Amino acid sequence: MSGRQVGTRFLEGEGADEFMAAFKRAVVPADRRAAARDVLPPVVLLAEGGESGEGDGGGEDPGGRAHRAMRGLERCLRRERGGKLVPYAALGAAEAARAVRGRRPLTLAVGQRLCEDVPPRTGRLRLPDFQLMRDVVECALEQGPGAQSLTGEQMRDRCYEGRRRRSPVLRALWQLGGGDPPTVQSPAQGPGWLALALAAVARPAFQVLPRWWWARRCTRRLLWSGTTGWFADWRGSGHGRRSEEFFESAAQLVELPAPEGERQDESEAGHGPEGEEWLSTVEQLLLRALLADLKATAGPGRVSPWRRRRATRFTVLLELGADGGSGDPAARFLSAYGTAAEELECAATVVVATGPAGVVVPGERCARLSDAATALDHATGAPEGGLEPLLAPLVPLPPGVRSGTAPRSGPVSPRDFRMGPVAEVVLEGVALVAVLGVLGAWLIPMTMGGEDESCLGGASGGPLSGRAELGATPPRQQYEAAALMIEEENKRVDEAVLRRGAEARTVVHIGAEVAKDQEGQRYNGAVPELRGIALAQRALNDEARNDSQKVWLRVRMLNGGEGYKDAERRARQVVEEAGRKGSGIIGVVAFSQSLKQTQAAVRELGRAKIPMVGTTATADAMNVSPYYRRVAPTNSREARIEADFAHRGNIMDGGSGGCSPAEAAVVVQDPADLYSKEIGNFFAEQFGGDWSKLEYSPGGRSGGASESGAPGAGGNRVTHEDSIKDVADAVCERIKAQPRTVLYWASRAREFTAFLDVFGDDTSCEGRKLTVLGGNELTTAALSGEYEARPWLRLYHTAHVLPAGHPRGSDVTQEFNAEYAAAFGAKDLWRNDGRAALAHDAMQLMAAAANEAFASTGDVERSNVQISLDNGISKEGASGYLDFGRGAKVSRDKPLVILHHTAKGSEPVLFCGSFAQNTGRVERWGPKGEFACPKDG
Repeated sequence: MSGRQVGTRFLEGEGADEFMAAFKRAVVPADRRAAARDVLPPVVLLAEGGESGEGDGGGEDPGGRAHRAMRGLERCLRRERGGKLVPYAALGAAEAARAVRGRRPLTLAVGQRLCEDVPPRTGRLRLPDFQLMRDVVECALEQGPGAQSLTGEQMRDRCYEGRRRRSPVLRALWQLGGGDPPTVQSPAQGPGWLALALAAVARPAFQVLPRWWWARRCTRRLLWSGTTGWFADWRGSGHGRRSEEFFESAAQLVELPAPEGERQDESEAGHGPEGEEWLSTVEQLLLRALLADLKATAGPGRVSPWRRRRATRFTVLLELGADGGSGDPAARFLSAYGTAAEELECAATVVVATGPAGVVVPGERCARLSDAATALDHATGAPEGGLEPLLAPLVPLPPGVRSGTAPRSGPVSPRDFRMGPVAEVVLEGVALVAVLGVLGAWLIPMTMGGEDESCLGGASGGPLSGRAELGATPPRQQYEAAALMIEEENKRVDEAVLRRGAEARTVVHIGAEVAKDQEGQRYNGAVPELRGIALAQRALNDEARNDSQKVWLRVRMLNGGEGYKDAERRARQVVEEAGRKGSGIIGVVAFSQSLKQTQAAVRELGRAKIPMVGTTATADAMNVSPYYRRVAPTNSREARIEADFAHRGNIMDGGSGGCSPAEAAVVVQDPADLYSKEIGNFFAEQFGGDWSKLEYSPGGRSGGASESGAPGAGGNRVTHEDSIKDVADAVCERIKAQPRTVLYWASRAREFTAFLDVFGDDTSCEGRKLTVLGGNELTTAALSGEYEARPWLRLYHTAHVLPAGHPRGSDVTQEFNAEYAAAFGAKDLWRNDGRAALAHDAMQLMAAAANEAFASTGDVERSNVQISLDNGISKEGASGYLDFGRGAKVSRDKPLVILHHTAKGSEPVLFCGSFAQNTGRVERWGPKGEFACPKDG
């Protein structure tokens, strides 16, 4: 895209070019989904004072250089001859001064600027929540301090008047209803019977009813909804139908404080402590409304060609005052922004402020501009520790250096569409008509033949995988045998180093405590994970023996304790060992479970910049460090596929030989368990419609359990149960009320066994059909026959690999299955579970990064290994194709399998994802392939 060159000399300091590049990547992300996923911290550029001299930085005061920096950033967001390239709002000292004089929050000006002069071909920016809250605040300002408080009805009427002025439809309805009521200045005209008719019919139909419906929608959206009810979350009032309307709460919230004392008149209201508190409150109100709207608007749409062109973030540029105190509108905006963006998880905005170095702004100080650039590039997800500003210095140029020389970077470059949106709509309409015609010709004959009611997976099953054997060998002995394989391989590495001078490095494995008894193996993945690592280490060292450009690998085994209680302590131990000279540690392969303990360990290792590859931990919340990747599919992907499976698949057995999709869902989750709480919430969100949640924490663990609540919008509700018997009774009541209810088990497998023992004998649902959909947590127990002898149970559960011998498996998968069978037996309990394959692939991914670093630089240090991981790695794996693009934390389209549990074994009824690079991509599922697999993101 053509445009005048804008130099980076308006940014002075070490790393200015890196910061400009990171700023542009943040405004125009390469991955369009980043604007809906990666929350960016605000950046404050502080101009330090300079010495007098000839350069631009020498004689210029810090405030002037801060202003020049903000205007330079603004020029990067505009075209050469005017017009915006991206939606942004730039507010300098003049706007801040107007906000102070008018006692108005700065967010009002930010929202107005974003709506003005929007980039072409992106459509009008609609901000319904922000416009509503703006009307609420304007009503309070018009009312004035110390005036009589507005009632909920008065606030509703005034806000509806503002909404009516912006809507041609509402204005037309208002006129059909008789217009504004007559006043002394404009008395009513016409015969009395016409006025009576208008009052009796037209006014209720065209004025009262639309206003009532609009107010009800506002209350439902902001107070009752669990997805858009940010106002209720902020006020801590909870969700659900209640007597209090939104406008009653808003009128009380924004009421202006009365002036104190007789010497303070109305013009001084808003400048005292109570006025500053009021301004802070309404700033938070308006900012949350604005961020909620921008979050819903951000990202390209799939239908609207205008929304499709919105591939950039919304940018806010601010200029701080000289002191940056509480009275500075820009500082108040920054203070409110951090909390609001974190709570709303709004990734749609980029905020940059400039000011002199003396301003008082709390935040994380960066030594250089390049440090702030790195933080922007590696921002992922929504931070849990707070969204504090990044404070970066603007260091003045040395004397004799002019700021206008050698321009280095031009404007941002969003994607330019060749075709206009109107032309695209016309083409889409023509294509839609053609597609509908083809679909109609295909669907009409199919619907004539009747609806398919065959049960997905068959009535009695047709398993492709045989029954697994629990085995007689004690768990500790199996674990020690796998550990012995690794120790022998470590000795082999030491011999290669001594005899050949081979290059060798160490990978640390932090594993879970092995099961204490034979029965505990059904619920414990410590043994297969260690086996997968042992097999991978042996294969990788065989490759290194034959190729001098590959690295030999040792494995350092650490025990994370029962339930990973020692995971964080082990992480600190790894950090200490890695810091010693000559340790050889290049990374960590670990974490088979998503727990708060393992999440804390990831943070600890990430702070030390140690690369990590997770094995079977699936929670999205584990991604708390840019140094962490995982080979298992995420909870969000799994829940999306499972919800689609429940909605479309014939899984509900009606008892008459036929099946149908689920019409309702009840989710059982443990709020104290990171994995359970997250995947349960994801499934309920993706399932939509009629769902309810039952929260149960074994042993009375606390974890933010919800109180029993009344049904919310759509009949959905969350209740907390005190025992597994209460859970079984509650599930039974849901099924009796709606027989086509699927039970989604998000809790752990051990509790599921206890639930089945109670449900079949001790509830009023004895003999009723029960359809259960569960995650990979249930797979090992199901494959071992734990849930047999229950003819009333229809169980579907997920796995991360296809059963051994399935024709869709790649050559690498079949080779791994053969090696595993040769080492541990063809009927081993974990051969079809996937834990060993995922651990094998995690080790392979770490080795691929080490080999890439060795081949390209000859230096196998942790930093080079991390660079290789960041650059992206793709290779065939035992669990499917590993496709890590540049900066990706999860493999693209990671395979997921849903198995139907039968007495003879488990059969796959759905498998989606990339099982091999060329021929192994599965995009449809169903008996006839009639359903499309849900995509990532």
